[in-house]
Amino acid sequence: MSVAPTSDLHAGEALGIEVQPDDEYFDVMARVAETHWWYRARRDWVRQVLRGRLPTGERAIDVGCGTGEAMAVLDELGASVTVGTDLSSHVLRHVVRRPNPPRVLESQAERLPFPDASAGCVISLEVIEHLDDDLAALRECHRLLRPGGTLLVTVPAYQWLWSEHDDRAAHRRRYRAARFERAVRDAGFEVERVTYYFSFLVPPAALLRRTPLKRLVNATDEDVSTMHPLIDKGFAGLAKLERAIGRRWRIPFGLSILCVAHRPAVPAGDGARGGGR
Repeated sequence: MSVAPTSDLHAGEALGIEVQPDDEYFDVMARVAETHWWYRARRDWVRQVLRGRLPTGERAIDVGCGTGEAMAVLDELGASVTVGTDLSSHVLRHVVRRPNPPRVLESQAERLPFPDASAGCVISLEVIEHLDDDLAALRECHRLLRPGGTLLVTVPAYQWLWSEHDDRAAHRRRYRAARFERAVRDAGFEVERVTYYFSFLVPPAALLRRTPLKRLVNATDEDVSTMHPLIDKGFAGLAKLERAIGRRWRIPFGLSILCVAHRPAVPAGDGARGGGR
């Protein structure tokens, strides 16, 4: 698999750029993603769901990797080569300035520069809600996976909870679980599990986004939850409890949705054909 070195980021002007978060949004992400309870909890969901599903030696691709923290989880789980892509050259510069940076390159999620069936696992965390054509990106993930390979993708939940945060993040939509699952199936995947998570965030989000209380908070979502270390610790504890429940049961509601699926095995003799093209 041919991958650009970390220092070789394609010129963004050469791509058909979608509307995306501005550089300041990614700077905030780079500042908080290592320590913020929300990002840590999401990585723990990835770790919990994928443990035992990524045999040692598999390639793994993080589509829309942002500041790149989730790639360390893929390495931890045994991926032999971990690669991240993102449309923003600005956010990827945060990644490549790290000591021993992972391999990343700039690319659209709908047109990824990797061969068919070249990965055993693809993850995409809070990415496809940014795209005009979410199905095209999911089909591209299908193309990259070998037969039997695993997809893990997350998105924000509930259009009725749309807020200024969604505008700032350049979201196109929020999802309900049934709609999200249907999109993944339409891309050619066999869905194994769909669950909401961050259930404990729904009540405060509803109050702060749908009632006059929103006028009392003049801060980003990240700043709201890190105003005091006890808040961060409390939310982290709730997230840990929820993950324990999520090991056995589907979480019936939440501010985010997680889907695990796989590319179906092809009949003998068919080979590893690309999907969705």
